[in-house]
Amino acid sequence: MKEKEKIIIEAAIKLFAKKGYTATSVQDIATDSGISKGAFYLYFKSKEKLLESLLIYYFDQLTEEIMQWDNKNLTAREKFKAQINTTIDMLIQHKDFIITQTREQTIPINESIKELLFTKQIEMNEFYRKSLSSIYGEEMTPYLWDLSQLLDGLFHSYVKILIIDKEIFKPEHVTDYLLNRMDSLAEGLKKEEPLITEAKMNRFLHNFNICLPNTSPSTTIADIRKQIQACDDKETLEVSLDMIEEETQREYPRLPVIKGMITNFNQYPHLKKQLNDLLQI
Repeated sequence: MKEKEKIIIEAAIKLFAKKGYTATSVQDIATDSGISKGAFYLYFKSKEKLLESLLIYYFDQLTEEIMQWDNKNLTAREKFKAQINTTIDMLIQHKDFIITQTREQTIPINESIKELLFTKQIEMNEFYRKSLSSIYGEEMTPYLWDLSQLLDGLFHSYVKILIIDKEIFKPEHVTDYLLNRMDSLAEGLKKEEPLITEAKMNRFLHNFNICLPNTSPSTTIADIRKQIQACDDKETLEVSLDMIEEETQREYPRLPVIKGMITNFNQYPHLKKQLNDLLQI
């Protein structure tokens, strides 16, 4: 991102927090950024596009702050606590913006922004699942979607209180409290069948044309390769997979070639979802 774009975004965050999205004009943002209104449109096509870039900028900042703890010499639990505290701190830093937009409910949720917010929510849930898996081990794998959803709900409930009144309790106390609740929930969940299975969540994400952030062509292809071992024409299917894999490793994969190879799997409907996911990736 260009330095001038950052200046415009920072000005917009401040003005949206103070006046609200609707009441803030492009001229207001341009003036606060030290540029003309015409110059504003050299960087952003509209105020909506600016808002979308603002959200991406904020999410990128949050991700960068969270990931800095990956290189620290901490236990899985200590690292997760630090990352949750960092998330809370950043939310509190931008509390005026959050409160103003929540109160006014004027953010234009167009398709682009809706997809961005949904994708970021899925990425956060993936972050929760990886962290919880590191803390509780492989035995919790079938319950990670349930556990992460419960954590997400509890997190937002308490953070809403902190955003309104940050003196009501310390952020680190919230984090300790949430992780203690996770300990109890993790133990209790093992006594029953998971409500959200991996298959159910994959179906849900597929309906929204979203792949998990850690999904890659190679892992999908490897999984398909395992499933075709019992097929009568596995040699033909393996050749097709080899060609698909070769294409995915090119700098510019040729989609017509991949689609052509995928037609060789038409008689195996149980592989359709994974093959479609491969195309999306």
